[in-house]
Formats: sequence, structure tokens, C-alpha cells
Amino acid sequence: MSGSAFYSLMHVPYEGPGMIKPYLEEKGFSLQKIKLYDDQSLPAVNDVDYLIVMGGPMNMEDEEKYPWLIDEKILIREMIDLGKPVLGICFGAQLVADALGKSVYPAKDHEIGWHPVELTEAGKVHPATKNWGVDPVVFHWHSNTFDLPEEAVHLASTELCKNQAFVCNENVFGLQFHLEITWIEVEKMIENWGRYRESGSYVQSAEEMLQKSHAADETKVMLEQLLAYWISPEFD
Repeated sequence: MSGSAFYSLMHVPYEGPGMIKPYLEEKGFSLQKIKLYDDQSLPAVNDVDYLIVMGGPMNMEDEEKYPWLIDEKILIREMIDLGKPVLGICFGAQLVADALGKSVYPAKDHEIGWHPVELTEAGKVHPATKNWGVDPVVFHWHSNTFDLPEEAVHLASTELCKNQAFVCNENVFGLQFHLEITWIEVEKMIENWGRYRESGSYVQSAEEMLQKSHAADETKVMLEQLLAYWISPEFD
């Protein structure tokens, strides 16, 4: 376990692993960041023990614009087929759903800002999420959603997007929202994603998002609970 290789796939410079990296380092692990936007090469599946797939503004079908998407999708599928742990966040969760054969498509509206998620009955008792509390507030920035894989346990939802979190085989997690984010990352996303923002019932202003960034202290606790289980499923 101590020599396990953790890799994080980054699609844009302003959506990194955030609070995941210091948590892993505190536990004695190192995290290798692969900057796909800089054309850094993907690792071979045999060199990866744990894979974290981050978010980004691209869509599933953008392979011509982002050619690395083709091999990234293959790597995610190979990891799952080999029974290796995968954690997908936001666009990363959509990539995991796609690797599991499910559709990714536009949601009814944009969901941007600090919004609560509702744990399902399974989410209320699952070891990775059971201590998250009632309707925890987490950070969202997405306009797409996905269908739930058949083998998945549905963990959380929102009014806009039913499938907010799931787990397959206890080692493959998909989170449509961001637990890893800090105030600094919120600010960076506002600066870099501003042109993608659109009005809607679930879209907060930049000012409101920054004012509520103290919620990252609570999502840190949620993140650590999930990571503890993801790294070692016997955790309870």
C-alpha cells in the first residue's frame, strides 16, 4: 500500500486535485499529476494503482479538439476492467460513466455554485458517505449529466441532476460535484470559466460563490471520509 502509485489526470490548469494531494501526502503517498492540456503522456495502466480523473470544460465528443481524450477513455476503461480504483470528479465522473457504457448529455440547466446534495438511502449508510450529514452543501460547476451505470450504487442527487454520486464495485467512484475544491480553486474557476457561465435558477453569482467558500471546510471532511474508504475499503 505504501508504494502505491497515484495519478491525477488534469484537463485544464485550474481544475487540479486541490485538497486531495495534501491528504495523500499526509498518509505517506505521492500524487503524480498528468497535465493532458500540456500534452503530457498518459501512464501505462500497469503503472497506475489509483487513478483520479479531474474536471474540465470539454464534452465527451470533443476528441477532435482534444485528441488525448481517446487514450484517456481507454485508460479509464482498462483500470475498471482490471479492478483498479478510479475516482472521477465532475467531467471525470462523466468519463467514468461513459467508460461503463452510459450516456452523457446536457442537463436541464446549469448547476453552478454551492448547492446541497441529498444522500440516497444507500448513501446514508455507505461507509464512504454515511457521515456526510443531512443535505451537505458542495460546490458544483457543470451543465451535463449522465445515466447511472447498471452496476452502480446511487449515493447522492440534486433536484436538477439525479445522478450526483455513485460507486461501482466499492472502488470506482463518480462525483458530479467538487469536494476537493478550496477558496483558491473557486476563484480560479470563476476567473477561467467566466465565459462559460450562463444565467439559470441554479447559477450563483461570483460574489455569492466566494462568500460561501467557507463551505470548503466542511467538504474537506467529506472528502477525507471518501478517500479513506476509496484507498482502503475495509475502512468503516
